[in-house]
Amino acid sequence: MQFCPKCGGVMIPVKKDGKEVLKCKKCGYEKEMSIKDKKAYEIKETTKNNKVLTTSIVSEKEGRKRGEEEWEQEREEYYKEIGLELLRDEFEGSEEKDED
Repeated sequence: MQFCPKCGGVMIPVKKDGKEVLKCKKCGYEKEMSIKDKKAYEIKETTKNNKVLTTSIVSEKEGRKRGEEEWEQEREEYYKEIGLELLRDEFEGSEEKDED
């Protein structure tokens, strides 16, 4: 990778009038590509094993029915988590103010 001698921007290979040149994205400075530059900017592509992982549904649609107590316990745990998160955020916010 080369950088522009004028502004320090990245030089990108482009074709202009049938020739390949390095052009700065920032200021537009252009420089003809040498054979060494062409080898350095050669595009190589490798591919990895592109397997897709999937999951399957194991239980039936009807499944196990929950009782009212289980739902209530789950709600309590959810609200407890939210409350603790709010307290943590509030505590961290007060520490930041103390540091200022």
